[in-house]
Amino acid sequence: MNVTLEKKRILVTRPKHQANYLCELIAANGGQAIAFPTIDIQPIDDPDNVLLKSDAFSEIDFIVFVSRNAVKMAFDNYMSRARLPAHTKVFAIGAGTAETLSSLKIKNVIHAGVQADSEALLDLSEMQQETLTGKKILIIRGVGGREYLADNLESRGASVDYAEVYKRCLPEYHVKDSHKIWQDIKPDAIVITSNDGLNNLVHLTPENDRAQLFNTSLVLMSARNDSLAKELGFVSDTSIAIDKNDEGLLLALLDLVGE
Repeated sequence: MNVTLEKKRILVTRPKHQANYLCELIAANGGQAIAFPTIDIQPIDDPDNVLLKSDAFSEIDFIVFVSRNAVKMAFDNYMSRARLPAHTKVFAIGAGTAETLSSLKIKNVIHAGVQADSEALLDLSEMQQETLTGKKILIIRGVGGREYLADNLESRGASVDYAEVYKRCLPEYHVKDSHKIWQDIKPDAIVITSNDGLNNLVHLTPENDRAQLFNTSLVLMSARNDSLAKELGFVSDTSIAIDKNDEGLLLALLDLVGE
């Protein structure tokens, strides 16, 4: 018998513009997807951004896009007419980010497949010390991202700079809307794809409802999410997606709460 999400209520916390496909997958497998974005992605109006310089990429050897949001915000606000030099290699953290770049006619994007994290990117042959020594790398990301990638690239001999193109904001909800999630809908599982989203979910949940929140099963994107969940007080079952994409999140949901 096939495992389904029949009658399961799944809280999807991804940013609004990234949640549609996952919600469709949940519905197609019999579940009820409840969109409750816990991060609002906003562009940065930065007249000094390095991407606005006419020669922004002339000396850059590698460009690394850390997420689909980084691609969208960079091209929507800074790089709509960008022409990358032939010598510049473009990297993406994960297949989803690479697909977004390809949709913008960026060719030969290098990525680490479905393992969408810095660790997997650093394992690529192009990211080893013998290749990186003396290279200039530009990381395109949101404000306040992890330093892990840059620290490792610099330790391998590269020179690293950042272009920050978006910020993660806390969405605004009326307390009644947040309370309704836990008193009326009562999700069977929650999908979390970032530590920011997890922190924001706790912040957006009324204190009287947090005991229920902390006992609700979690589908997560990484071990870092799992560690933070435990620190915050979650005592529920968790499942970490093996493939870091919507299909991987669905499989983790089926494994955790499917019937």
